[in-house]
Amino acid sequence: MSKNNRKYFMYLNAILSSFAVVVLHTVANPVSLGIAKIQPTFYVILCLIIGIVFSYGVPMFFMQSGANILSYRNRYDTKTFFHKRINKVVIPFVVWSILGFLLIYGHNGGTLNIKAFIQGFLSGTLVGPYWFFYNIIGFYLCAPFVSLIIIHGNRSLIKYTILLMVTVNTILPVISLVTKTNNLFGVSVPFVGSYAQYFIAGWYLTNNEISKKRTYQLYFLAIIMLLFEIGATIYFTFFYRHLAVLNYPGGIVKTFGDISMFPSFCVMCSLFLFLKDREPQLKVSTHKNILVILAGLTFGIYLIHPFVITWVLNPLNSLVHLPLIIMIITDPIFVFILSGTITFTMKKVKLINKLVP
Repeated sequence: MSKNNRKYFMYLNAILSSFAVVVLHTVANPVSLGIAKIQPTFYVILCLIIGIVFSYGVPMFFMQSGANILSYRNRYDTKTFFHKRINKVVIPFVVWSILGFLLIYGHNGGTLNIKAFIQGFLSGTLVGPYWFFYNIIGFYLCAPFVSLIIIHGNRSLIKYTILLMVTVNTILPVISLVTKTNNLFGVSVPFVGSYAQYFIAGWYLTNNEISKKRTYQLYFLAIIMLLFEIGATIYFTFFYRHLAVLNYPGGIVKTFGDISMFPSFCVMCSLFLFLKDREPQLKVSTHKNILVILAGLTFGIYLIHPFVITWVLNPLNSLVHLPLIIMIITDPIFVFILSGTITFTMKKVKLINKLVP
């Protein structure tokens, strides 16, 4: 991106998103902090709140990807688009997945053979945090024809596309949950992935002016939805237990705080718009070049932080038993800084730098 066309809020978004991902994978899970029993204690509830508040990491990354990629035809042809995505995303993803198979999956007791690698790679179980790669690569495959909707469609068509995706991904699953039925409408609409709405919404919010009135309305709605996510998650986890069996081991009901759901979508759009509205201040900031440098490390942080957690943080925590409140504060910062330092160093080494583009 040329200096004249730079959107500095995108750099800030990348930094905040990568840090949020690190927070989620270090202190948002009570089990990772040594809390074995899920019950309404201060630290368990704090972990649930942290998990919801910092869940913006991947959705905001999806929104930024949509904003950047859906206009790719203005810069180069589709062949060049795929060439760039393969070099910058697909190849690093495959290489780090192989490393994850050897250093994380194997370290955790997994069987190291070709069959196990293929099964783990296809199911996304080699490196847990890499689940978002499967979604982003699927988006890349759809980008050539989704970009035509952006180019040839009017605002009403784009809004309809977002509404359709939100309906299929958020409203229908809740209806299925409440009625305890398999809703076939949810799988009958082609080209609607669980997070597809974020990609198009990111492009829409970046390239369209939103009035102050609408912006403040969205902020207000986002605050209500965030409080709802927190309240509903706590209530249904601890006081309406039958839903727990439909969610994750340990009994945490994540349905209402899931990033594919409407409340979370409102919060993410509001945060993205808030960052976009900071663009005038960021453009004249004396620290804007620091944003560019730090943002250049974020993809490497996404890739490397699971290894730092497995091989550095977890052994340290097993040796040094800090109070939980200290761990909640320091663990994410430690992993973020160390992952960023490793990324920065790798970028200075020829050939290796291609693994952290």
